[in-house]
Amino acid sequence: MNLVNKFVMITIALAEDYNPTLKRFLDYFTILEQDYKVVIQALNGHDLILKINNLQQLPDVILIDINMPTIDGMSATYYLKLHHPSIKLIGLSTYSDENSIKNMILSGADGFVMKALAESVLQDAIKSVLLNELYIDKRIEVDMQQINSVLIKRKERLLNENAFNLTKRERTFIMLNATLLSFEQIAEVMFVSPKTVQSHYDRISKKLNVHNRQAITFFSLQNGLATIANYS
Repeated sequence: MNLVNKFVMITIALAEDYNPTLKRFLDYFTILEQDYKVVIQALNGHDLILKINNLQQLPDVILIDINMPTIDGMSATYYLKLHHPSIKLIGLSTYSDENSIKNMILSGADGFVMKALAESVLQDAIKSVLLNELYIDKRIEVDMQQINSVLIKRKERLLNENAFNLTKRERTFIMLNATLLSFEQIAEVMFVSPKTVQSHYDRISKKLNVHNRQAITFFSLQNGLATIANYS
């Protein structure tokens, strides 16, 4: 089925921690209700992932703010692309610097849009990613050679993910460990008990020869096993 066909309803998930902006996007899609349906409203990446886990069918497109508390947009994108590789994600940001764009794409995003007057490009962005095309806000000047280098690096990272002999569950723990989640919250996301999360931590510590959560986070960020937004 062609999701870009005007007769097909496109389902949207919104992840944005600033309520007025969340409402702004919700109002925008409400006006376009014949073409779009918002199925998730989330205030951070943790909230988004929990709500995604409770859906029977994934949304077609997720619009996700980069800088959010608890789990930021880059971390959530990285997680969602591991567990739902077919899902389309468009990063939203008040910033338009090339580093933010490159880091979001490296995390697995399919597009990037500036929040300011985003309504002027959102439909083009959504249609592009649903056609498996990378979309970068046309109002931003970027070096496409640099962007293509990031896409190559992303492919290389995917090929090297098994270099540390980690299971998918262990990779999931490593991603979530790099966020602000407690073990109890990580257990909630992974649908396991806190005791099982502790077991993952113990095994990973031995495999990677690191001895605390901070060291695992540092190792994972250095080796492309996790990512976090840069708030500087």
